Amino acid sequence: MVDYGYASLSLHVLVDLNEPESVVGIKAVAEWARDQDQAVRIWPFLREPINTAAEVPKGTPDFEAYKARRGLARRRYKDQERWRNLQRLSLNNAWTFTDAGATLVHWGLLRLAEHEMSATVVSAFVLGLVSSNKVLDTSCVQAALLEVMPPLASEMRGFDEAAAKADLAERSLTLSEQGVLSAPSMMYQAEVFSGIAHLPRLTALCRP
Repeated sequence: MVDYGYASLSLHVLVDLNEPESVVGIKAVAEWARDQDQAVRIWPFLREPINTAAEVPKGTPDFEAYKARRGLARRRYKDQERWRNLQRLSLNNAWTFTDAGATLVHWGLLRLAEHEMSATVVSAFVLGLVSSNKVLDTSCVQAALLEVMPPLASEMRGFDEAAAKADLAERSLTLSEQGVLSAPSMMYQAEVFSGIAHLPRLTALCRP
């Protein structure tokens, strides 16, 4: 993988645009970057879900019942947190990408990061996109990308979905090997911070 400067003084934010938590994170980081006058680059991170429960041997009926209750409680908590994140974005419904739309939007996010697009511009692009439609296909994503960065038109004409998906997976695997476990996460001088709650600490670290 090419060195994109994760060890530099820029703050790098790693996101999955399928998840409201990542979009809330982009919005928060963009506001932070503006207030702190800090360089921020936003990158895609798409990691396959880890199903550790499938590797655990079956236990007694009582233990299996306990696992089922615990799993239900966890799903309820995640649903509640997802709803709270949608409220933070002033949305009543979650968006959904088609498979091709998801690949294109994360490929586009990668291109915006490579061109050092500011977090403010990326945040406006993402928030506008997820607020526009419930189901986001390639035509929606393409229109939004061209609005924020017209020169991408030439690259989109030769867009190869399979190659882009493989490239995104490879980059995410490399980031996983560097310690990134979930999205959103942040990296500053190659140190990984899980979630966005570490912004106050990063304010101190980024201070000249």
